[in-house]
Amino acid sequence: MKKYFSMIAVVSAIGFWSCDSGKNKQPENNSLGNFEFEKLDSVQVNLLGNPVLADAAFGKILLFETKTREFIVLDQKSEIQSRFILSEDSPEHFGFPLLLPAFLTEDQVIIPGTKGIFIYDLQGNLKTKLRHPEALSGSTFTDFPGYSIEPLWLANQPKILSKSFRTYDSYIGEKEFYPRFRGIELLNLQDSSSKAWIPFPENSRFLDGNGYIQSDFEPYFGADEQGIYLAFAGEPWLHRYAWLDDSLKFMETLPLDLPEFSEIKGKPIEQLEGIGVSTNLSTAAIRKITSWNDLILVTFYPGLSTEQSESISIEFQKGNREEAMAKMKTILADRKMGMAIVDKNSFNQIGIIRFPPWVNANGFVLDGDDFWFQKAFNPEQEEDFLKIYKVKLIEK
Repeated sequence: MKKYFSMIAVVSAIGFWSCDSGKNKQPENNSLGNFEFEKLDSVQVNLLGNPVLADAAFGKILLFETKTREFIVLDQKSEIQSRFILSEDSPEHFGFPLLLPAFLTEDQVIIPGTKGIFIYDLQGNLKTKLRHPEALSGSTFTDFPGYSIEPLWLANQPKILSKSFRTYDSYIGEKEFYPRFRGIELLNLQDSSSKAWIPFPENSRFLDGNGYIQSDFEPYFGADEQGIYLAFAGEPWLHRYAWLDDSLKFMETLPLDLPEFSEIKGKPIEQLEGIGVSTNLSTAAIRKITSWNDLILVTFYPGLSTEQSESISIEFQKGNREEAMAKMKTILADRKMGMAIVDKNSFNQIGIIRFPPWVNANGFVLDGDDFWFQKAFNPEQEEDFLKIYKVKLIEK
């Protein structure tokens, strides 16, 4: 393991294989659907701290407190069903979290950490530990609501879909990292085997010889019985892969039409020498991919371009904090979180939807046809409760 991975970057979400026979499509946004979110219900619970919405399934809601490493399970009537904290000095502790936890079954949760992928019952008892295919000592972690590990059934076998944590004996400051990189890991729960899939496509900016930080190329993905839909954060392309038994076959790529989506650029590779894990949540990025009925939903943050981000960073380094904040506020004033809507059958983009102001638009969880959002953060008022909205996406 290279020394560069001895650092662990802790990041909180803030408001502000081969591609051989597929084809690239041009964005088509002619047939615009008219969609909106409609509030159905809400759940409110008195809780201290800042728990994040991780998952919803089986009539339950899973919260995770990133600072204390506490798991909290609610029912949909706001009653706490269970809660447990795993102390870091316990042999049953998962280490530093790499994604949010999710329900594996009605009475089990699963979470990936630096020590492996751990399965617990709802009392916090360790049931299973899956080792990572490579030793791991660090990674970034962003607690966007719903950015969780994803259980699924494939060929009548229980599988786990996760972003890949492999480093391939390399790091972002070496050119060989980028052709070796794979976006996702598919784990078989029956025999604990795993395989990494989905490289950067041949014409990707991430193969241009420059260096990028993890938030530039973070993989976001959704899956269903047809396959996987994936995008690398700062590259507004949606890639579709089809299941081939328990393997994947590249099908096609759709360039997305995302309003105000700023361009990211890499740095000369030598400028990243010695940097292990790093992230920047102010730059433009796709933040979530969701398979929902006949649609693929792509949540995105228009954000700053690389040049804008660097110019603001320079102002901070000079001690001009007020000027830097004012500059950032001006640039981001009209760049709000949005969602591109893609039709699965035609694999064309059919619209853009904006999030209502009363939700935290950084992410959500999907339970059947129901969307669950956390209440929008109120910077002017300290709150000792957590409120979650149950929402429908409807076409008018």
